[in-house]
Amino acid sequence: MADRIVNLTPHDMHVYPPDCPDRIEPGSVQPIAVIPPAPADMRAPLDKTRIRVLPQLSFNGADIPVNVVQHHGSSNLPPPEPGVWFVVALVVGLANPDRTDLLVPDEAVRNLGGSMIGCRSFGLPSGGGGRRG
Repeated sequence: MADRIVNLTPHDMHVYPPDCPDRIEPGSVQPIAVIPPAPADMRAPLDKTRIRVLPQLSFNGADIPVNVVQHHGSSNLPPPEPGVWFVVALVVGLANPDRTDLLVPDEAVRNLGGSMIGCRSFGLPSGGGGRRG
């Protein structure tokens, strides 16, 4: 039985070939897979608490707020299932180190303007916990 991948991010996950350049013109390289997002009620946003507010930073005349936050992972992660991998944002994966079934985009592919449009692989932010070989 093949592994199942469930994309818990809000956008299509484009996975490009391993030899794809870091930056491409969108449409110039075909992705090897496009994983659609799961329904909105399955998404895994990051749960966080603002602990306090620090003094603002000033940069080029703009005052920028700075918050001290604590990340709690995501309260909406589905329970682990055999043969199922869940794609999440890096910060969600890092905030859930006990989960060995979470994948995050790795080896980013960006458009010529520098915005991320996909990846060439997935990473295990927790180190995998021995789940796979």
